[in-house]
Amino acid sequence: MARKRDTAGMVVCSLFILLGGAALWDTTRMLDRDSYVYPRAVAVLMIVFCLMYIGRQLLLPPKELTESLEAQTAQRGGSTPRRVGLVVTLFACALAMPYVGFLIAGSAAFAVMLLIAMYDPWTRFRIVVYPLVSAALVLGFYFLFKSAFLVPLPTAPFL
Repeated sequence: MARKRDTAGMVVCSLFILLGGAALWDTTRMLDRDSYVYPRAVAVLMIVFCLMYIGRQLLLPPKELTESLEAQTAQRGGSTPRRVGLVVTLFACALAMPYVGFLIAGSAAFAVMLLIAMYDPWTRFRIVVYPLVSAALVLGFYFLFKSAFLVPLPTAPFL
């Protein structure tokens, strides 16, 4: 199957670039550094990644793919229950965060999303490595938001 340029993806990326520009413009009225650091960082990263995607689509020649993503999904069955499960998990995490804190809610959500999204069978390697990588990612994001972006994160009242 020949790969064509992702025109719809490029259009969506263009809309996200406009949204990122609007977010950057909106932060110019914020006086406190603590208020605008995180929104600006996210907006700049969103713009950069969208530009990279558009550039990749325009500069790289279309090439043959051995198996498309749609064919892989069709082989393994529908993924609508998984998508719904991921969204429900994210909402549950957001609702639980004020009560149990970022680390506990984030760790639980990451573990549940990992189980929901896992297509491949569990091996000894995955049983050991996936929880370690998950913990490292959640802790990494915690310290990134807390220290670099100076975002006040919810903590568990019982800790």
